[in-house]
Amino acid sequence: MGRTAGGGRTAQADGDLGFVNLRTGTLTGMAGFAVVICGGGIAGIEGLLRLRRLAGDQVDVTLLSPADYLLYRPLAVLEPFTGAAARRYEIQRIVADAGARWVRDGLAWVDRDQRVVHTDSGHELPYDALLLAIGGHELPSSEHAVVFNGRNAEHTYGGVLAAVEAGDIGSLAFILPDGPTWPLPLYELALLTAQRSRDCDRRLDIAFITPEPRPLHAFGGDAGEAMTRLLEQAGVDLYADSSADVAGPAHLILRPSGLELYPDRIVTMPAITGPAIRGIPGFAIDKFLHVDEFCRVRDTDGRIFAAGDATDLPVKQGGVGAQQADTAAAAIAQLAGAAGAPSPLRPVIRGMLLTGRDPLYLTAHLLAGRGWLAQIFDERPWPVDAKIVAEELGPYLDAFEPSVPQTPAG
Repeated sequence: MGRTAGGGRTAQADGDLGFVNLRTGTLTGMAGFAVVICGGGIAGIEGLLRLRRLAGDQVDVTLLSPADYLLYRPLAVLEPFTGAAARRYEIQRIVADAGARWVRDGLAWVDRDQRVVHTDSGHELPYDALLLAIGGHELPSSEHAVVFNGRNAEHTYGGVLAAVEAGDIGSLAFILPDGPTWPLPLYELALLTAQRSRDCDRRLDIAFITPEPRPLHAFGGDAGEAMTRLLEQAGVDLYADSSADVAGPAHLILRPSGLELYPDRIVTMPAITGPAIRGIPGFAIDKFLHVDEFCRVRDTDGRIFAAGDATDLPVKQGGVGAQQADTAAAAIAQLAGAAGAPSPLRPVIRGMLLTGRDPLYLTAHLLAGRGWLAQIFDERPWPVDAKIVAEELGPYLDAFEPSVPQTPAG
């Protein structure tokens, strides 16, 4: 590596002789400019692949991640309805293909003065540039609610759907948490469940509670009107501008109205907070990593970057995290002297909205750094081959033979 750190161990996955790309047979990754990428999710792997393409062998890249696999869930909400499990891809294979080093460990803290990443097991990883893509932290939810997320879609919601199909439950309440989130999956879950109950000829009362003044409020009027119309057509009762106190396993109290609901099951998504990384500035309350238009973490030395759910961008979505990673990789390549000036982040969301019938398509552009302007279309407004989660990761995975599909429990 380009520098060494005193007083500790430096984690080396394959010694000090470089790293062989399994596809090309070439030795790469020992040029001296040390880059550490923390996180093995979509943003972390996208950043790794983009950086290797932009900087080639001029950077020595280490991926720090405790996970053995990248779980790829672009349509996780469908898993309970179709039984199709997510694909998974070996981190070791991806890192080898990129001519990088993999340290199977977690991030403990960052010493910005010495430019050293400290791992959970006590190793030290010196860096010249650092990309933090470790995701946000999920806050605890009520023990009386089913928490739906992309990692456990079939495991957590499959039982609810089976009870709907069997006619064992007659009412559901979906609660969208306040704060940073990606709201589409919960709306889709309500619409798909309503359609499944009709297909099974089961009566099901569905309530959807959101703190937003209208559905998809952050995406503008067209998106909100489209979602309101879909919910009404599906027979879903919408309670906007409301929060819900879970008073028991089948008892909700809506605020500020005080209205009480008694659904058979309660479904929500996890509320997310920032990772609060020791050594990295984070807002005292939300603990997210605040980034500029080049995805540099604010109040650092310009060598620390962040992408994905760990950042303060209010919408959490894989495609946006990948675009942040691409921006960060371009800026890191410039620091390494391997590329020119990067372009600032201009994120664009492309999303397919599952309705239980014909899908709708959403495109959204970030305006003024915070709000989104979205449009809804009946037909796909972008080329079929452009609907990828990430510009580097999408084509790479298309040519990659995944490991045996598996949906983890939990």
